[in-house]
Amino acid sequence: MKLTAFRVQMYRCILDSGCVEVAPLTVVVGKNEAGKTTLLRALHKFNPFRPEPYNMDSEWPRGHRKERDDARVVCSAKFELSAEERAELGKITDQAIDTVDELEITKDYAGRFEVLFPSTLFPDKLHPNDVDQALSALPALTDPAADGFKNKARDLGDEARRLAHEGRFSELQQLGSTQIPLLQQSMSPEGQNPHRQHEQEYLGQYQAKLQEVAKTLSATPSIQKKAHEYVVKRLPTFVYMSDYRSFRGSAQLDQVKQRKDRHQLTEEDKTLLTIMELSGLGLESEVTKGQQPDREQRQYDLDDASATLTREITDRWKQRRYEVQFRADGHLFYTFVKDQHDPSLIRLEERSKGFQWFFSFDLMFMHESKGTFKGCAILLDEPGLHLHPDAQKDLLARLEEYAKENTLIYTTHLPFMIDLRKPERIRVISEVPGGGVAITEDLTQSQPEGKFVLQAALGMSGSTSYLVAERNLVVEGVDDFWVVSELSGLLKRSGDACLPDDVLITPAGGAAEAGYIATFMIGQKLKVAVLLDSDKAGDDAKDKLVKRWLTRYHSSPAHVLSLGECLGEAGQEFAIEDVFPQDWYVERVKRVYAKQLSAAGVQDLSLTGSDQLCKRVERALHSHGIRFNKGSVAKVIRSELSRMANASELPQGTRDMAKALFSKVLEIMPIEEARP
Repeated sequence: MKLTAFRVQMYRCILDSGCVEVAPLTVVVGKNEAGKTTLLRALHKFNPFRPEPYNMDSEWPRGHRKERDDARVVCSAKFELSAEERAELGKITDQAIDTVDELEITKDYAGRFEVLFPSTLFPDKLHPNDVDQALSALPALTDPAADGFKNKARDLGDEARRLAHEGRFSELQQLGSTQIPLLQQSMSPEGQNPHRQHEQEYLGQYQAKLQEVAKTLSATPSIQKKAHEYVVKRLPTFVYMSDYRSFRGSAQLDQVKQRKDRHQLTEEDKTLLTIMELSGLGLESEVTKGQQPDREQRQYDLDDASATLTREITDRWKQRRYEVQFRADGHLFYTFVKDQHDPSLIRLEERSKGFQWFFSFDLMFMHESKGTFKGCAILLDEPGLHLHPDAQKDLLARLEEYAKENTLIYTTHLPFMIDLRKPERIRVISEVPGGGVAITEDLTQSQPEGKFVLQAALGMSGSTSYLVAERNLVVEGVDDFWVVSELSGLLKRSGDACLPDDVLITPAGGAAEAGYIATFMIGQKLKVAVLLDSDKAGDDAKDKLVKRWLTRYHSSPAHVLSLGECLGEAGQEFAIEDVFPQDWYVERVKRVYAKQLSAAGVQDLSLTGSDQLCKRVERALHSHGIRFNKGSVAKVIRSELSRMANASELPQGTRDMAKALFSKVLEIMPIEEARP
């Protein structure tokens, strides 16, 4: 299960964060004291390594005392299911659940999980196989027995099975009080029929087994409960880190032990003990060895511990290979470290501050997560706070590696800890009227304090409002941004024409705003290309931009492109969605709106007209009372494109259109112009 979104409510300063979409690597940007730590703390307690329950006394928002309720949901999270997990849930429910790609799970102040299953897939009843297995305990009546008794036994057994399959277990428990007298009345006359004794034995067995079946079924978990237990067990573990202290690798072990015995360990002592624990070394044992004359055996043990920690780090951090060696002289303990970037084997505390920090960060994460990494949700609070800007950039690259097998969310107010080439990762935390905070993906709507961090990352003045670079491609909206950026990445992986790496795509809030943003960039003497839809709004924005601004800035390297003209579809309405075949796009629409279409009894969508594909889809859905949001479909397409290994997986015609589009952009912004 992979975290895709979360929401925090009624937790300290957060009344309602709103739904926060999560990318594999997500950064929450905001000023100090904005609530970033609070957000991560609430999310961490959703499913931490060590039990850490929500505490209503200290964590319920101040000023809302009358609303206290331990049934109040603190954190809700959405998780993407893997194919394996969908298959296992299918076995539990005994039906295909291919349409369920995501589940939402909530946790309240009392610590209770609730999995919000689709009601039609996970009913609160027993699986038929469980019922049949329990009913198999009922005895079978074999000869000798009178026909009347056999008929009655069969009818009563059928009644018990019916009640069991209907889930009426309380009635099943009371059934013996009515069925046993009826069976007794059907028995052969005493002393007159040789079947009497056999019938008497069956009656006793049936009475006992009927009670056993009723108790078994009452204790058997329902389909929903089984599915709930399966999902909760599969939840990823959340690892929270906020303490990135530098490790000290040398110390007088006897003095460390004395401070430990007095409960007076320093922070340096704690980091040393962390290193020893990860290496399989014990403080008491090493102090004892320091008093013994056998140095050869001790060094053998230290070499073994060195190899143990080195192997652990090498297995975990393939992107940075460390080698650790331990030495000791009496009670004096030393840690030597090197890596492939600096092969000198010298004492840890004599390394550069940047090296010490990276090494400490890696080991601290290993210690906090108990060596379990893959599939975790890693929450980092202000990493790299004390690093040099160049080292912060290195750390950002390291976080990319962590996020390959985990979901990673980190907070920052440091400009160099933000990769503005990937704005889809950025969330800005801001205060809201009436108290509390909220998180937004709309960078232009964030408060000045949040914008300042982003602007500082660009070296921009505090008066500007948009994210820009030396070379920019402005598109009409975030839907265009998702599709264009993913198509470019896919074509790059396939060796086809794509956007240069230094071109920053900026999504606007429509054609008119795209023109406004481009105008600002032109005024800053930046290279700009504006990509507009081929429709009335796009044509109006293009006309205004060309006539009012490009004529004013004759020397500005700015261009305005219409999608239709770029792709040889001049004179027709054309948007980015039109690069996909109609049937292919409609299938994604049907997937997104499966529940609404099913409720409306719609099997297929009939599209009419020759205008933009999205407009045709919108009309078709509207005819069934369904409101269309093309952004929801764009998210599905973005996810699908990101998983494609090669452009050959694209539907027919899309690859050629994408190549034509990027070739047009490359005419304006060739790769050769890109800075090395």
